Amino acid sequence: MPSAPLNDIAPFDMHDQQISVLLIDDDEDLIELSADFLEHELEQAETTTVTDPTTGLTEAIEGAYDCIVCDYDMPTLNGLAILNAVQNEGVDIPFILFTGKGSEEIASKAISAGVDEYLQKGGPEEYPVLANKIENLVEKHRAEEQVQRGFRAIESAQEGIGIIDEDGIYQYLNEAYAEIYDRERAEIIGQHWEMLYPDAEADRFTNEILPKLDSRGSWSGYATGLTKNGETVSERLVLTPTDDGGHVCLVQSLASEDELKQELELKNRALDAASVGVTITDPTQEDNPLVYVNDGFVTLTGYDRGEILGKNCRFLQGEGTTPETVTAIRKAIDNEESISTAILNYDADGDPFWNYLEISPVEDEDGTVTHFVGFQRDVTELKAQQTAMEDQIEWLSEFAEVVSHDLKNPLSVIRGNIELAMQSGEMERLTEAQQAADRLDELIDDLSNVMRQRQLVNDLEPVDFAEVFQSVRWSEGGSHSVDVADSNVIVADKQALARLAENLVHNTIEHGGDGTTMRVGTLPNGFYYEDTGPGLPDESPDTIFKPGFTTKDDGAGLGMVSIRQIAAGHGWEVSLAESPEGGARFEFTNVDSPA
Repeated sequence: MPSAPLNDIAPFDMHDQQISVLLIDDDEDLIELSADFLEHELEQAETTTVTDPTTGLTEAIEGAYDCIVCDYDMPTLNGLAILNAVQNEGVDIPFILFTGKGSEEIASKAISAGVDEYLQKGGPEEYPVLANKIENLVEKHRAEEQVQRGFRAIESAQEGIGIIDEDGIYQYLNEAYAEIYDRERAEIIGQHWEMLYPDAEADRFTNEILPKLDSRGSWSGYATGLTKNGETVSERLVLTPTDDGGHVCLVQSLASEDELKQELELKNRALDAASVGVTITDPTQEDNPLVYVNDGFVTLTGYDRGEILGKNCRFLQGEGTTPETVTAIRKAIDNEESISTAILNYDADGDPFWNYLEISPVEDEDGTVTHFVGFQRDVTELKAQQTAMEDQIEWLSEFAEVVSHDLKNPLSVIRGNIELAMQSGEMERLTEAQQAADRLDELIDDLSNVMRQRQLVNDLEPVDFAEVFQSVRWSEGGSHSVDVADSNVIVADKQALARLAENLVHNTIEHGGDGTTMRVGTLPNGFYYEDTGPGLPDESPDTIFKPGFTTKDDGAGLGMVSIRQIAAGHGWEVSLAESPEGGARFEFTNVDSPA
């Protein structure tokens, strides 16, 4: 059964909309912390902070915000005074009293004043609660506004809109509906729909139209109604069933055949003015040819109308068109079903473009499919953006795993040195542990910055790469060192380069025995890192840098991925080789030097 038109309307969705939050708090440090936490907890949140209550009140009244989060105890104006002033100015948005001075008295005053939420400040655990309350209040407020706008739109619509229950009784109708029949709303609401139609027309509704509405899920066509004075009214109707057994009725008066002709001409002009391509095919003819195309389709494809009419739409397909998509379209048409899909088409110049195609069957009053209507849009740019977004999501997923791996390096140094200090009593080991802890803190800040900016490499600066490699620390016993054959200054993100160096050094320590030596040196357009360990496995570089590849039973296989990510983030090329001693050698080229 075809879906009813109202069933195709998308529900309200607030989750992708920006939420603008005004924070008012005289504690400058706390308000900035609150803003940071909220923007972390609510990806779509945008915060504005004001520490002066008077300025905050002005901003609340004159600005455009979705929610106000306000402290209570502030100089010159407290939070409830601000709420009262905002309400007096007619600003109707959610207001949350977020106070560090909590008491039953204040809570009672807040509720009486009409705050939407009252929340007492605490530790970081309070911010997810605050973020959740903001999101819920804003979504509820927006939904209420949407409903109000929708109701006002229905009330002011030029078309008549009515709701009839399962017994055929009018439960609601707008002014335009009543005017078509020259009646007041009160005369129709509570009455059966038959009062507006001649007996013969009422019989047609009962015996023909309403059964089709039940079987097909919607009905549209023409009918004849009656005014209060008994005059006939030519009208166009669209009926859509409701879940409770009733239906929604959209009605429009048609004064004469001339008006019908004008309406048809207007539709044709509207279709030609549309930016999307519109086509109509006739399945009763051989090969379901095109019998109508609008100007938008001509512009989209680059073909003249005369070259298009009479052909099947497959003339737009080419070597890159996916056979599976073509099969799906053909199957939907054979089954007289709707379909929406993206297909690679080719214009008159042979240039490919992604066409988002929507095809639906068109039925006559008897339910027989007489035509197919198609809508086409060029979504080439959107397709490219989607591909780029999918690549970004894949990178972020892989990066999240790598972050977990990279954080374990300094953690192992901390744990190892603490354990050695406890066993041997060498308190200098705690110094090593402290330095590793400092490195861990730097790494967390760096990775947090990466996630905020969604770029692995951010702060480029002149860096002596050998110094970075020599600063790497480890906790394992044995003799290890990073020798410097030669060095120079390169342009790099120092924190990202430190992560790369840590992964290389720790990879050598994990796979090499006691006395394994590491060495760095320069290349004509970059630098290398090599060791005297057992060397790289006999695998292709693509395999070695693939997530999950490891030669250890308990390895995560993410160290090499991190190295590849950081090199790619700098625009470097990385290749694998063998050191003179038979160990592993990594060569990084296309590396920039300071100007």
